Amino acid sequence: MSGKADKSRNLVYHMLSEVLEKGAYSNIVLQNSLKSVKLTQEEKSFLTALFYGTITRLHTLDYYLKKNLKKKYETLDPSVHQLLRMGLWQLLYSHSVPPFAAVNETVKLAKLYTNEGGVRLVNAVLRSISADIEAGIIDPEKERFDVKYSLNRELSGCLIKWYGENRAASIAEAYLKDPVVTARVNTFRITREDLVRRLNGEGVDTSEGRLSDDALILSLNGHALYELDSFREGLFMIQDEAAMLAAILMDPEGGWKVLDVCSAPGGKTCHIAEKMRDKGRILALDINESRLQMVEENQARLGLTCIDTALADATDLSEELAGYKGYYNAVLADVPCSGLGLLLRKPDIRHTMTYERMNDLLKVQETILDQASCFVCPGGTLIYSTCTINPHENDGQADAFLMSHGEFEEYPFDDILPLKASLQTSGHLMDAKRGRLKLLPDEDGCDGFYIARFRRKE
Repeated sequence: MSGKADKSRNLVYHMLSEVLEKGAYSNIVLQNSLKSVKLTQEEKSFLTALFYGTITRLHTLDYYLKKNLKKKYETLDPSVHQLLRMGLWQLLYSHSVPPFAAVNETVKLAKLYTNEGGVRLVNAVLRSISADIEAGIIDPEKERFDVKYSLNRELSGCLIKWYGENRAASIAEAYLKDPVVTARVNTFRITREDLVRRLNGEGVDTSEGRLSDDALILSLNGHALYELDSFREGLFMIQDEAAMLAAILMDPEGGWKVLDVCSAPGGKTCHIAEKMRDKGRILALDINESRLQMVEENQARLGLTCIDTALADATDLSEELAGYKGYYNAVLADVPCSGLGLLLRKPDIRHTMTYERMNDLLKVQETILDQASCFVCPGGTLIYSTCTINPHENDGQADAFLMSHGEFEEYPFDDILPLKASLQTSGHLMDAKRGRLKLLPDEDGCDGFYIARFRRKE
């Protein structure tokens, strides 16, 4: 075992430290890291797999490491934590890294970031576990639900309680698949057919979306998204198909006045603007100034002009929007949520979300929905959406809102639900007749997402 530590693994070590020790967001860390270093496509693919894989499987990795350490796992230096996790992920889940290489390369890294005792520990633990894997003693597929699917005990318990063990297993399995890259065609600027030709000319393969005609599934073939001319020219935006349905089911018309109370980073806001053909006005609010700037950047890139932005706390809009009650044709409340629909793209949610935090969010969501409803005009539309699969944050909130707001009613959208979405499962059309839609990753092949549409009575 000689030579320098592998460049990709070295970078992943620092990336994991940012996320798991300092609380940085995994998707932002990955994006910034890929921009900062020149790597081959093979190196980028391995880096991404090792980084996201380690975070995704963190619960499983820590379970086995705790069982195979003589001293308390929690007492180890954080650098040793990251090294052991990286090495064990390669042993358990990488099909391209031989066991000896997984151990040797991790030990090379350990010599850079820990002391001699730490190096010996990393070497001994990984070699011992490697032997147990080879002997079939360690096999995550034979473990209990939380270890097999790498969800902590709280989230595993919730998922089983909400959906039953068989369906919970199906959903959890879907969250371990490779995510797809989905583009929303900017139909204000280009047709889907023309965009397909542009992307193909740039070396990107495309296929049709599963839920919406506005969607294309991309195979980037090693190209960096931000380097594509079609992206820089604003001909499309990266957005999951589930999130696209929020604007589609709002069904806005050109000339409307629209309010988006939690708008950043602007994917749904800009989609609404495109649907309105950039005619009318949209007021996009957010509590975070730097994220609100992302709305402005996306609007500029997509060639839109009808969006105004303002800093505001959606739980209390009485001052910012004084005099605008009953003013807007449509209001979107895409509220802060537990994010349990995004585990495929934001794996850090697996170990940061707790039952207590989920419960704390319920009051915030209720307050935002109540505030947003004040600004809907008679006959106007109110959209409530989340990126979670927690029924208490979804149907629970929608039912409670209708109970306490007699001036609103369910607003069915079975007549405008895209045919592709209605065909995914028979339940979608039935729910759409009540103005509801719940998307799940195993059946729908997208992020977990929820939409409820209400109408203020005339």
